[in-house]
Amino acid sequence: MKRFLLIIAVVIIILCLNSLSPLVWLYMKKDVTQSTNDEIAAELKANTGDYFGFMVAGDNHAGFPFDDSAFLKMIRLMNREYRFKKLPIDFVANLGDVSFYSGRDANYRLYNKFRSILKWPMVSAMGNHDYQKGGWRTFKNLLGSQQFAFVDRNSYFIMPDLKITDPTEEQFSWLEGELKKSAAYKHRFIFMHKSPVSLYQQSWFRPELSPWSYRFMKLCQNYKVDIVFAGHEHMFRTSTLGGVRYIISGGGGMLSQIPASDGGYLHYLVVRVYGDYVDYEIREVFPPFWEFVTYYMWKEIFYGLKYIFFKDGLLL
Repeated sequence: MKRFLLIIAVVIIILCLNSLSPLVWLYMKKDVTQSTNDEIAAELKANTGDYFGFMVAGDNHAGFPFDDSAFLKMIRLMNREYRFKKLPIDFVANLGDVSFYSGRDANYRLYNKFRSILKWPMVSAMGNHDYQKGGWRTFKNLLGSQQFAFVDRNSYFIMPDLKITDPTEEQFSWLEGELKKSAAYKHRFIFMHKSPVSLYQQSWFRPELSPWSYRFMKLCQNYKVDIVFAGHEHMFRTSTLGGVRYIISGGGGMLSQIPASDGGYLHYLVVRVYGDYVDYEIREVFPPFWEFVTYYMWKEIFYGLKYIFFKDGLLL
């Protein structure tokens, strides 16, 4: 029995080390300069045709090994999306918090290493982690504009600066101006870090209690926005409000604190535009084995026991 357990332990250790090795390679990789948001937007404008796809992820938090390992695996899976060559994928949108701690320069350089591995250009929203302690300066230098809009084929994409709640009048004016421009296109999509509404009732994040939330959502409704993508909450959730689909996609690498049954899993989205029609698929990503053994397995065990013994807050 002891020998059997020893063999199991050795196998687990080997699998953990093997799943951790790609991260070592990434950290040893030299710094790489990548295109800015503005440069990517200019390139996408030249695309033609009404059939294409793009991918969405959020909250990779570059600079923390747990997050980096998961995001690296996710990118490797993203790179396989075009293997059947059914629909051209034009770009990937990151919904913010690209850096782990206070927008450190080293975090941004690491993020560019991730982008250099990805087959497609990645536009990036600014999150609250990216802005802190002057991190916005590094964001501007390495990633470009933090608030911009761009055209790709028959669609208009808007990325407002919503790293914090309570947008200013100037921001609302800019947003409405871009929404008016979008009326000439078949589809309108918004990428932002913090959603105007939390789709998870147990969340600590309650933006819908602020006046700006209703105002923002009415603008999206009036201008017939197809989908509003947001991150910040480390989960997947979706709902349709006022004819607009809202999607929370914050499973891009950061450890999720909620159960998988509630959307607390690693994932990215593949969005497909077929002329007048839009659909999407969720790509759930199994965490790197070492990360599963040290965190995700225990998280699910905890919630499982909590459900069994403290359902509805009561013991049994």
